[in-house]
Amino acid sequence: MNPSTSALLFVDMQNDFLHPVGAYGRAKLSLSNSRARIEQMIKVTNCFKELESRIIAANFTLIADKDNVPIIPEEFKAKHPFLHRGDFQVGRWGHQLIDELGPADFVINKIGHSAFQSTHLEWLLDQLNIKTLILGGVLAKDGGIVSTLLEAKDKSYEVLLLMDGCMAVTEELYSEKIKELENVCKIVTCKELVNLMNS
Repeated sequence: MNPSTSALLFVDMQNDFLHPVGAYGRAKLSLSNSRARIEQMIKVTNCFKELESRIIAANFTLIADKDNVPIIPEEFKAKHPFLHRGDFQVGRWGHQLIDELGPADFVINKIGHSAFQSTHLEWLLDQLNIKTLILGGVLAKDGGIVSTLLEAKDKSYEVLLLMDGCMAVTEELYSEKIKELENVCKIVTCKELVNLMNS
C-alpha cells in the first residue's frame, strides 16, 4: 500500500455522536464498544501521522437559519427529537472530530449520508491523488459509512474498511453491516492496516 496515495476517512466520528455530553450522549444514546474501537483507531491515526498520509473527517452537519435554529427535515426530526440549537453545527464543539483522533488534515461537512453527496470530497481526493480510501466510523442502518463506501467503489477508489474501527448502536447492527460489506470491499483490522502501511 502506498502511503502517499492513501487517505484515512473518518465518517461521523464527532463529539455529538460519541461524547457523553454531546447530542447523543445527552439523549442517553451510545454506540456499542465505542471506547475499545476508538483505542484501535488511535493506532491507525498515529501511523498515518507518522507516514504523513492524509486524514479526512467527514462530519454530519445541520445547517442553521438566521436565528441559529437548525433546519431539520420533518422525517429526520421525528426520529431525532432530542436535537436542538447548536447540535452538529459547523464551528461548534459537538460538530468536531473527537479529540482522540484529531486534528484531521481536512474536514468535509456533509448534510446527507454519503461523504460524497453535495460535498467537495471527490475534488479533494483528486487534488491529493488519492487512490485508496480507508474507512472507519459510525455504521448506521442506511447511511454514513455504507453509503460512502458504496459510492467510493462506484468512483473506482480502492476501499478498505476497518473492522474494529467501526461502531454501531448495537452489536447486532454492527455484525449485520460488517457481514453485508464482506463481499463489497476488503475488511481489515486496525493492526493489519498498520502493518500494510508500514510494509
